[in-house]
Amino acid sequence: MKPVKANLPRLAAALLLAAAAEPAGTGAEGISLRRPPFPETAAAPAPVAAPPPCEPGGGVSGKPASGLRSVKVEGRKIIVIAHGTDAPVDYKIKGVCYSNDANGLSFYENLERDLALLKAIHANSIRTFRPLAAYKEGVETIELDYEKTRRMLDRLAGAGISVTVGFDSARDIVGGIRDGATGRVFREAFYMEYINAFATHPAVLAWAFGNEYNYKYTEWFGGDKGKWLGILAGAVKNARAASPRPAAVVHGELPGMAEMREYQAIPGLDLVMLNVYRGPGFGGLYKDWAARTQAAPMPAVLAEFGRSSMDGKGDDTGALQAEWIGKMWAEIESNFGGTGAGGYLFSLKDEAWKGDADSGPNIGVESRLGVFTADGQPKEAARLLMQLWKPKEAHENP
Repeated sequence: MKPVKANLPRLAAALLLAAAAEPAGTGAEGISLRRPPFPETAAAPAPVAAPPPCEPGGGVSGKPASGLRSVKVEGRKIIVIAHGTDAPVDYKIKGVCYSNDANGLSFYENLERDLALLKAIHANSIRTFRPLAAYKEGVETIELDYEKTRRMLDRLAGAGISVTVGFDSARDIVGGIRDGATGRVFREAFYMEYINAFATHPAVLAWAFGNEYNYKYTEWFGGDKGKWLGILAGAVKNARAASPRPAAVVHGELPGMAEMREYQAIPGLDLVMLNVYRGPGFGGLYKDWAARTQAAPMPAVLAEFGRSSMDGKGDDTGALQAEWIGKMWAEIESNFGGTGAGGYLFSLKDEAWKGDADSGPNIGVESRLGVFTADGQPKEAARLLMQLWKPKEAHENP
């Protein structure tokens, strides 16, 4: 990629200062088809005990609660009620995918800096690939630090930013495996510890299971799609028994009719979210989605979309990235009144651990998919979002 222009550090500093001065807005790890394989088992473990859940409303230090009081999926809409009001709102996701490392273990250390970036582009939601969590230090097993995790969620809720909390099958749902990078062991059924603890937290928009595992049935599940569907069904059942928040699965591209019927057969599964990379447009996606979900209407939520600021030859394509994102968002927004409920741009920041793998002309180099550089410098795409996502009305998207 070509050198960053000299004026960008000063611009970034100005943007962050402006974002920090603004009132709270009203408004992992990546594409799984290129993720390293992890062992899988055939069924989701039963829920495990966890500390008492946070109080509904999630107030911080005696301050009035903020964030989401309730979330439900009704037909093709996501309906929320914010704390401090009884008025239901048709929620439109203006979100970004968010991770700081390949293993989802360093959210806490980076949140305050990244919160300024989120506020600068007026994002109202983030999607994670593993739970937005802090973990206890000095222990072999990866154990949740409840207080630090709650602190992060409280900060997001106070800033008007919701979270679609992601869970990895091998690490969070099944568990019991050792992380190759850190040597630490993931707890069995960790997802239920997290959901029990934060079942009604006002930052949580939804629980999302897996990330386009339809590309990995052979590698991760021995070619048996039923193994993943069994794990998913058990996880959805347990999550919905513990929390009123919607449950989702993330699918790579548009599911076929048979795949949609398999998902629709899982009780309690509210959303099938889509990772879609088709270039500067979506090529009839929303029309096809309406046909797929005609019998059982469901909102179309994009779990990933976007474009890299570097192509496979190493050339800077930041202007093309911004141009494509602008066209994609125009198409997404035009479907707000139809089958669409917004989506999550991939991603907030560049992810250096991805390396320089080229994913083809519709994506580019994976490590440059952020709208900010890894150290928080805004690209042209970030400056575009500052305009596109700026709230038009004070009550827009609580």
